[in-house]
Parts: sequence; structure tokens; C-alpha cells
Amino acid sequence: DALVMLADPHFASTWIAALCAKLRRTPVLFWGHGWLRKEHGIQRAIRRLYYALSTRFLTYSERGKDLGVAAGHAPHAITVVYNSLDVARADAVIAAIEAGALTNERPQQYFADHLRPLLICTARLTAKCRFDLLITAAALLGQRGTPVNLLLVGDGPEREGLARQAADLGVALHLFGSCHDEEVVGPLLYYADITVSPGKVGLTAMHSLMYGTPVITHGDLNAQMPEVEAIEAGKTGAFFQRDEAQDLAEVIEQWLRATPPRSQVRSFARDTIHAKWNPQVQASIIEAAILDEVQHG
Repeated sequence: DALVMLADPHFASTWIAALCAKLRRTPVLFWGHGWLRKEHGIQRAIRRLYYALSTRFLTYSERGKDLGVAAGHAPHAITVVYNSLDVARADAVIAAIEAGALTNERPQQYFADHLRPLLICTARLTAKCRFDLLITAAALLGQRGTPVNLLLVGDGPEREGLARQAADLGVALHLFGSCHDEEVVGPLLYYADITVSPGKVGLTAMHSLMYGTPVITHGDLNAQMPEVEAIEAGKTGAFFQRDEAQDLAEVIEQWLRATPPRSQVRSFARDTIHAKWNPQVQASIIEAAILDEVQHG
């Protein structure tokens, strides 16, 4: 009745399948990031030609839709479906934590001074994540009288370099390693003070907000992922100037000193996820879009 296809023009098979479906008058729904920034020249022309093969585009964010409309696509042909992780699983982990049924020790145990604010990020340790910037910012915070602990959950090619940088700058860094067990990662996020993602932030934002932990990332939306839209400045996180360690340090310090009560931040963050960044909302929107296209096809 309809085709839902990955919105990636790099696959020749998608062009062919979408064209065949169009000739057969079968609705085609493309699903993907869509528009992350304004485009020009040949890139914009190719993308516009490719997206024209679909009858409906399922994009991740309101900004993506706005950019799509600005690029000349009809508003009714673009539907925002958001993104999500396993929220029900996170809810169960939180319930176990708060009931005392999950006995994992708090992540502060990994540091000599466990009273310092704990900054965390769960991601691959790659150059694009800019954890070097976070370590520099942590060193600046220490110089300003606000020392912090850094916990990175993940592995990758930058691991050794980050460890050396932290040692050279006297920054308290614990490299947890790769972990995909939600009953382990969940408490790490739950008890952390802030998730800091100095490079772009995607599903890391979802993961953190599910556990009620605010997110700080850069505010250059042209270099961000759609999930950044879930962060509300002053309520569930904050933004700093991209690639500026000094500004990152200032934003972290400001949040730590003037943050809303932790319980309030946790409530705001989890309410955001339950409102629209969850699988149930995604499924209902996608289902409605498909049924609408089939009924009009």
C-alpha cells in the first residue's frame, strides 16, 4: 500500500524503487534527518530532485521542517516524527533506583573527591565529539575554583590522547569504557549533574533527558543533530559557543551555580521525553502519516 524508505540519496536502489512506486501511484514516504542547514548549488539541486520522488517526508525536528519549507517543499508534505530510545526501559531503571532495588553504587565512587560536580557523556571517543574541549574547559573550571569530575562512557580512537591530556592538565577523568547495559549506564546518567557533549549531540541528548539529567552542548544549529531541539535552555540544559573552551567553562559554571533545583530539572527533562520524544509518539505520528497517504493515494 505504501513504501517507507531511508531518505539517503547515496543509494541508487532507493531512487529506482521510489521512481517505480511513483509510476505505480504507490505512496512513498522518505524517513530521515532531512534538512540540517540551508544548502546551495548542486547539493541543494540533487536533494530537491531526490526528495521530489516522495509523497511525504518524515523528518526528525521542527527546524528540519522549517528548512524544508524554505527550500521549496510543501508544508503538508513534511511531517515531524521526532526520535527516541527505549523510554519504558529507562522508566523501569529509574523506578528501581528510586525504590532502592538497584544497588549500583553512584558514579562519584570513581573519583578521589566525590563531592565535586560530576560531568558525564555517553558516546564514542572520536575527534568529532570534541572531548578535548571538555577537558580543557574542566581545567579552566579548576583554575576558577570550580573543579569537576569527568566521566566518559564509551570507547574509541581518542581514548589514549584524552587520558594524556587530562593527566597533563590535572583534570579528574575516568574512562569507563564501552557499556550497553542499561542497568549500568542508567544510574551513571541519573546521578550525574550534567551531560556535556561538546561536539554535536544526537541520541545522547535523548538518553540523558530520559534519566532527568540536563544537557550542555554547542548552539551552532547548522552543525548539530535534530535531537538538539529537545534541549530547552535554562530548563533542561544550556548552549555554549561552538569550539570555545572558555565559553563552555563559563556556561558549565553558570549552570552549576544558578541551576534550578535538581528535582525540578529532572521533572522538566522527563516531561519533555514523555511529551513527544518517545517511541509511542513516533509510532502514532508515522502510522497517521502512512494512513493519510494511502487514503489519498
